[in-house]
Amino acid sequence: MPSLSSLAHPLLLLLAWLTLVGSGRATLAAPPKPSELKLKTERVIVFKDGYALIIKKGEATTDDRGRLFTDEVPDSAVLGSFWAIPEEGRLINTLAGWKTTEESEEKELPCTQPIEILLANKGKEARVELYDRKEYQGVIQEVLIEKNKTPIAAPAAAALDFSLLSASGHSAPLPTSAQPNPATHTLTAFGGSNFVFRTDEGDVFLPVAQVRSLAVKEMKTTIKKQLRSTERAKRLTFTFEGKNQKRALTLMYFRPGIRWIPTYRVGLNEDQKKATAQMGLQAELLNEAEDLVDVPIDIVVGVPNFRFRETPSPLVLEAVLRNTLVQAAPQLMGMGNNALSNAMYTQRAGEFRREQAHANAVAEGGEVQLPGELTAAGAQDLFIYKLPAITLGKGERCAVPIFSAEVPYRSVYTWNAQITRSDIEAAPSGAGIQSPLRLAKNEVWHQVVLTNKTNLPWTTGAAMILQGYQPLAQELLTYAPPKDEVRVPVTVAVDLRGHLSEKETGRKLQAVTWSGYNYARIDKELKLDLCNNKLIPIEAEITLRVGGKVEEVTDDGKIVLGPFNQADWENYQGHPAVNNSSVVTWKVKLEPGEAFTPTISYHYYTRH
Repeated sequence: MPSLSSLAHPLLLLLAWLTLVGSGRATLAAPPKPSELKLKTERVIVFKDGYALIIKKGEATTDDRGRLFTDEVPDSAVLGSFWAIPEEGRLINTLAGWKTTEESEEKELPCTQPIEILLANKGKEARVELYDRKEYQGVIQEVLIEKNKTPIAAPAAAALDFSLLSASGHSAPLPTSAQPNPATHTLTAFGGSNFVFRTDEGDVFLPVAQVRSLAVKEMKTTIKKQLRSTERAKRLTFTFEGKNQKRALTLMYFRPGIRWIPTYRVGLNEDQKKATAQMGLQAELLNEAEDLVDVPIDIVVGVPNFRFRETPSPLVLEAVLRNTLVQAAPQLMGMGNNALSNAMYTQRAGEFRREQAHANAVAEGGEVQLPGELTAAGAQDLFIYKLPAITLGKGERCAVPIFSAEVPYRSVYTWNAQITRSDIEAAPSGAGIQSPLRLAKNEVWHQVVLTNKTNLPWTTGAAMILQGYQPLAQELLTYAPPKDEVRVPVTVAVDLRGHLSEKETGRKLQAVTWSGYNYARIDKELKLDLCNNKLIPIEAEITLRVGGKVEEVTDDGKIVLGPFNQADWENYQGHPAVNNSSVVTWKVKLEPGEAFTPTISYHYYTRH
């Protein structure tokens, strides 16, 4: 004979959960009421800074008071961006509020306590054995119980729902515990310590805890319990003029949580005689906002000015603006220690499109090959790529090819020589001074200059540079409008190196007096030496910055004088007004083995 206490096994609890949640799923798919507005996302416009404009449409028939309603209230929207626009008829107002619904349903569930087994088999003949070995034969006459409500823990039901997938293959809903306002459930529980057992000798009052075993023919192991569900949810109510009329409504709002990141593939032609590169742009989309099902997406080159982007709209009934993308991908949202931070993906100042840009455009020297469904269009100061319909669930990512084009490029080798001079020792009267030089930067970089021969703008993004299948570098490709050039660093050239030397050509003590201090004028001649050790001709650009005033330069160098620059000095002792900062640039073509040796003459002042 089975022990009555063994019937309260944890497995029965699990069976109860499965029965409860499984039978409750059908209630979630109840048909909408005639006045319930079922919204469908029609279009999403995504910006590079992690914000998006969501456009939804729906229609329903107003009730006797001219109202439509929807419980599909977004969890985030920017102040001033939340709009309800009727296609016809006059919308009187939009009301945002909370609704509380309670539902009660009777369910047949497995018994999980001994008192429930007794109650389920009330009126049946049974044999009872107590722990003191006494046995009784008779009928379960009465079970003395009290009813109470037991809360159902959300994680158990949530874990079951989360493990199920919809027929479309998309992720199941978020766990109940993660939803802003989860429903609460209570289940009828039966408590009691005693029951009345009728025998031939009379009724016996027995404690449930003393029952060692119970034998019942065709024992019933389920019992009816009352499930009560209480849910507090947001609701939008739209009041129109006129009742019982079919109305269509467009809902639009600007919110954080969806972002696109441009990434480029730059394939340099392996045939160096053919200086072209195969450019490819793809959009990497991140969605932490809401499920998008078969929705056309526009991605925008440029970032709109939304002054109140950090302020939530009161119509979403949230105290703070939800931006789950910041938590999901902090490095990509500029929240981490990434040196490039947000600047890598946001729009640079002046990133505006030219007037004309067309899908599948063909420009001189560059044919753009857009995917068949993809088009591009311009809108004021922003440029928009229109993507085909995409299904992208919350928490998912995808990459969408935007365009590919063959464009011309050329290599240029740049040497940016920045000289830092120590001014820690003052020049004593009648004596020489020590002015050691430190070359702060002595690297010659190989860069590629890409010409945008298309009618499409190239927005700022990460660029992978390859030659064949050989990766050369990954760098930042900055914005390039149509017909312009953009320069992308590749790597430091190992077979090009610059050298620099200088000598003093003159000295004059007490040349200048400033704020009570004497300054000596030091004249210098500086020589640069750049040799092309490559086997091919190169195009080189040299930029030299030095503290002081450059007076003469050879080899057609261009001089630009600027104000004092602290970066030119270490431990500067003088007044900033005394010294200039000079920048000299040269552009030259060098044959294999050829050297370029320009010189400059300049002077600076040091306090003594």
